[in-house]
Amino acid sequence: MVKAVPAATVAPLRDGPDGLEVLLLRRNVNLEFVGGAWVFPGGRIDPEDFKNQAATELDAAHCAAVRECLEEADLEIDVPDLVCISHWTTPEEAPKRFATWFFLASANSHRQVVVDGGEIHGYQWVTPSKAIEQYRAGEILIILPTYRTLEQLLEFSTVAKAIEAHSGKEPEIVPVSASTMGLP
Repeated sequence: MVKAVPAATVAPLRDGPDGLEVLLLRRNVNLEFVGGAWVFPGGRIDPEDFKNQAATELDAAHCAAVRECLEEADLEIDVPDLVCISHWTTPEEAPKRFATWFFLASANSHRQVVVDGGEIHGYQWVTPSKAIEQYRAGEILIILPTYRTLEQLLEFSTVAKAIEAHSGKEPEIVPVSASTMGLP
């Protein structure tokens, strides 16, 4: 069994003309792990994400989510603005595994998205319902944790409402098995 690598991801949210929008990034199709998929900014927790020896993995995940959002989308998110909503672990059978903390954060006041053209090849601000529609039409590839996060955002019309509804809640812990990896 491959050990799951600790990771973090953040779903940047903004208020758009049609309601709540989320930032999705398109991963390079040549990447080994979910190449070509549309994901939220994120990646592994690095040693420098631990500010001191007393920091927990969740504390480091906050730092990693902020760092990855800046690296992959050139968006600055502040640690206090992050709201943890879930923790997903890749199935034991998978050749590459991650134990990922998922966060929401407002990106209403942030600058234009800039992707590097290496790891990330595109981006879109999209309503959760439109992203799910694109997936179901075969227009984009998304993975189960991204899909479920989009579902969690469907009922909210504004960033403030989504953040308020998830603030103070315990994150959902989701151990994913090979049989539950598929999407609807």
